[in-house]
Amino acid sequence: IGNAVVPFYGADAGGALTALLKDHIMIAVGIVAASIEDDEEAATTELKRWDDNAAEIAALLSGANPNWPEDAVNDLLAQHLSLTKNELLARLNGEWDDDIAAFDDIFTEILTVASVLADGLVAQFPERFSPDSNAASLEAAMRRLWADHVIWTRQYIVSAVAGRPDADAAAGRLLRNQEDIGNAAAGFYGDEAGAALTGLLKDHIMIAVDLVAAAKAGDTRAFKRHDRRWDANADEIAAFLAGANPNWPEDAVRDLLGQHLALTKGEAVARLEENWANDVTAFDDILTEIVTMADALSAGLVAQFPEKFDGSAAEAGAPAANGTASDGAKLHFASSFGER
Repeated sequence: IGNAVVPFYGADAGGALTALLKDHIMIAVGIVAASIEDDEEAATTELKRWDDNAAEIAALLSGANPNWPEDAVNDLLAQHLSLTKNELLARLNGEWDDDIAAFDDIFTEILTVASVLADGLVAQFPERFSPDSNAASLEAAMRRLWADHVIWTRQYIVSAVAGRPDADAAAGRLLRNQEDIGNAAAGFYGDEAGAALTGLLKDHIMIAVDLVAAAKAGDTRAFKRHDRRWDANADEIAAFLAGANPNWPEDAVRDLLGQHLALTKGEAVARLEENWANDVTAFDDILTEIVTMADALSAGLVAQFPEKFDGSAAEAGAPAANGTASDGAKLHFASSFGER
C-alpha cells in the first residue's frame, strides 16, 4: 500500500504511510494477544494506541490530498477498527454466525475506503485517468463476488483442516456465495440459467468439501475419485458459460477454472503439511487468478451486451470496458451484497 502511493506523492510519503500501516498491524497483534489473555488493562492501552494511529493515518492522507478530508477519513478508519474489534470478539466467543457477518461487514467497508481513496486520486490527478464509467462498477462487483468465493474457500480449508467448530458456518457462507453468483448471472441470462449455474457452483463446493476430507484422512483413492469429479464439474461450468456467451470460449474458461482448481489444491496441501510460507503464497496466487477470471467474465458481458454499456475497452490492465451499465444489469451484479 505504501509503495502504491509513491508514484503520486513520492518515496518519503510512501515510507511514512508504510510505517503507520505497519504500526496499525503490530498494535492489532497486541490487541489480539491481550484479548486472548483476557488482560483488560493491556487491551485498553493498545486500543487507545490503535485509535491514535488511525488519527495519524487520516492526518497524513488528508495532508496529501484535499479530496480526502481528515474527518471523513478518520471516520472511515474508525469504522474499520470498530468492525475488526467486533470480528475479534465474535471469534473469541465462538459466535460463528456473528464472525461471518463481521467479516462481510469489514470487507464491504474496506472496499468503501478503497473507493474513496481511488476517487480522491482521480480528482487530484485527472490527467492520469480515463473518464469514469459504470462498467467499472460491473468489474468491481464481479471481483467482489469471486473474491468472496476464494476467501470463504480459504476459511473453510483453514477450519476443516484444523477441525475447528466454525467449519460448517464457513461452508454455509461459501454456498451462499454460489447463490450470489447465480443470481448475478440471472440478470443477464434469466432465472433458469442463474439456477443452473448456482447448482454447478454448489457442486463445485461440495466436491471440494469431499476433497478436503479425503486429504485430511489420507485416503488417496477417495481423493483421486473426488479430484476427477472436480475436473468434470469444471468442464460442465466451462461448457455452460461458453454456451451462454460467445466471448467466453470454452477452452479459455476451462483453462481458468483448471488453474483455480490446481491452486486451491496447492493451498489445501500446504495447510495440511503446515508449510505456512507456501500456504500464504498459494492464497495470494489464488486471489490473483480469480480476479483475472472475474475480469474476463466482465469483459465478456460488456462485449455481449453493448446496449447496456457504451464506450470502448479500457486500455490499461483490466479487460473491462468503459461504459454505462443499465441500472438493471448493474444492480443484478451488485444486489448480492448491496450497492455501496
